[in-house]
Amino acid sequence: MPWLEIDGKPVEVPAGLNIIEAARLLNVEIPHYCYHAGLTVVGSCRMCQVEVEVGGRKSVAIACNTKAADGMKITTKSEVVHKLRRSILEFYLQHHPLDCPICDDAGECDLQNYYMEHGLHESRVALAEKKHKHKVMDVGPTVVLDSERCVLCSRCVRFCREIVGSDELGIFNHGRDNELLNVPGKQLDNDYAGNVVDLCPVGALTDKDFRFKRRVWYMKRTASVCTGCSRGCNVFVDWEVDRRYKDSVRRVQRLKPRYNRMVNEWWICDQGRYSYHSVDAPNRVSVPRVNVQGNGHVPTVDEVLTRAAARIEQTMEKHGADSIAVIGSAASSNEDLFLLNRLFVDKLKVQNVDVTFGFEKKGKEDEILKRADLAPNRRGALELKIAPSGDGQGGDDLISAAIEGEFEIVIVIRHDLSTLLSEKELAKLRKNTSYILYLASHENGLTEIADDVLPLAMWAEREATYTNFQGRVQKTNIPFTPRGLAVPEWELWQTLGAKLGMKASYESTRDVFNALGTSFDGFKDLTWDSLGAGGKMLGNAPEPAYRRVQTSRPLPAY
Repeated sequence: MPWLEIDGKPVEVPAGLNIIEAARLLNVEIPHYCYHAGLTVVGSCRMCQVEVEVGGRKSVAIACNTKAADGMKITTKSEVVHKLRRSILEFYLQHHPLDCPICDDAGECDLQNYYMEHGLHESRVALAEKKHKHKVMDVGPTVVLDSERCVLCSRCVRFCREIVGSDELGIFNHGRDNELLNVPGKQLDNDYAGNVVDLCPVGALTDKDFRFKRRVWYMKRTASVCTGCSRGCNVFVDWEVDRRYKDSVRRVQRLKPRYNRMVNEWWICDQGRYSYHSVDAPNRVSVPRVNVQGNGHVPTVDEVLTRAAARIEQTMEKHGADSIAVIGSAASSNEDLFLLNRLFVDKLKVQNVDVTFGFEKKGKEDEILKRADLAPNRRGALELKIAPSGDGQGGDDLISAAIEGEFEIVIVIRHDLSTLLSEKELAKLRKNTSYILYLASHENGLTEIADDVLPLAMWAEREATYTNFQGRVQKTNIPFTPRGLAVPEWELWQTLGAKLGMKASYESTRDVFNALGTSFDGFKDLTWDSLGAGGKMLGNAPEPAYRRVQTSRPLPAY
């Protein structure tokens, strides 16, 4: 491992590391546009020039394409370097429109930020001499291109070619006529198209979903995990709740990928990127619902749980635990499933309990990130061993038995059975079941027929942990309180359990998670704090081999 010196500070770096990444080990950021650690190096923007001294000889080099070598002395902040960056910025601003007040990228634009740090000069180019290019182009269903703002870094072009394996964007023409455009006859319409907006260092590529919704400096950022499939991509939730004049309901403004080398690297799929809309959807269940004559009274959560506890007690006394079915969900968190297990399996001895029903192999899978299994916590459900016991039934058999009236009480968590059953089957379930309790986040066909409906907090409104398909346990964080009276699932089970004689007094998600290790070997050495930002593997799951997120398909030519 070579030793070198960066701005007077010694550092040892892995062999083969370039100067930009070497500097980051000392928290020194070298300005750049074209370089990205997940893409090939092209060295076209020239913004990353630094002074390099080797054996007493000084030279100027681009940091992205210069490997760190033993004995190097790197200077990133000299007068020579400052003048070089200043001149490069003037070159980029020669034809760049000065439309920062209306640009959606203002506040997180590298051209704007670098100008404030290295530029601050009067333009020597008259306005009439600026080159005008295509503006506000729909390059695909989700992305808008303003070619005048483009600095021709080619990150978006390389991403489509190298990561996705498509060829939808290209740089055409020569000299001052160079321009980013769609490849003729193609649209930017792949499953990862939103990443080009993340990659764009200026405001050339913007997201239609976020465009003109909020200024970036108003938003707050919370680290979280996508629950759209069993991959568990790391994301940032960018949210804002104080300025409601544009949209009084929308709290989550966008999702951005959060780097995790072992899970998703720098990327997320569009399905996950836009999944946040469900958090503030108009059909959210925000208060308890009782589908019996209630004289207009909206019950509290505790009132519904009290009634549910009474029905469960009466039914067990008369018909036994076999008369109850619990259709759980692998979309529930580890904490949710732990309390569900404690209440229905350990305390009530219900045998007809299954949490692996549904989701599996329902999605589109690829070799990049997307998984066919849409359940974010199936591995966690399997680890917690929640399954039918004795003569209990599970999966499709459990659903069929419920439809045929084999159970007095059916408790459903999260599943929208109206999309899985025909109208006739749903009506038969209602007719043949004495009491249906439904825990849901959104209105659907089942909320219309269930006796009692309790509102569930969603992933973006709560702390929780999920175990991805590899066995990595990762946590979400809470940016804002749940909508209305919605509650995390585990809290509902704890409250219901208390009414049924179960002893549990967890005060937080952290307490519940830390208790998992006392009962399940996979969680034995894990604590809430030890998960950190990137998660930890289950104790009985080996660390997977690092796989570079990159398509193996041949690149098309044009």
